[in-house]
Amino acid sequence: MKAKLLVALLGSFIAGVAMADVSSVLTVDLQGPGGHSNGSYGNTNAVHASARAIMEIEKAIPSQKQCMITDFNGGVSVNAIAADGHFKVTLNAKDDKEMADLKAKVEKAVAAGVKAENDFRNAKPGELTSGGVPAAVSYTIK
Repeated sequence: MKAKLLVALLGSFIAGVAMADVSSVLTVDLQGPGGHSNGSYGNTNAVHASARAIMEIEKAIPSQKQCMITDFNGGVSVNAIAADGHFKVTLNAKDDKEMADLKAKVEKAVAAGVKAENDFRNAKPGELTSGGVPAAVSYTIK
């Protein structure tokens, strides 16, 4: 019985390793105007945009073997509109072609999440808040 269990565990491990021949970790950073929840009510929120982006990523890549989100954080206070949001996306693929496809899905999903937050708050790229900072959430993926 122990031998069968050992063979089964080793087989599972080898199958998992064989599937993930290529891996990559992407860092996603989002920036928004931020502000105090009282005087800046209605500004876009980078943490909300991050959460929307993560939901889009999970729809685009539902397999936890291919995609895992970690290190989600942002904002500075419970009563402030978050000016920043950050998370990491670990991708595992069987080859470079599949990795390129997964990265494209992440890019598209993050863009959709950011657009959803900007649309919800009616913030257009190039517009400024009353404080003179960009009103829309923007992002970078490294």
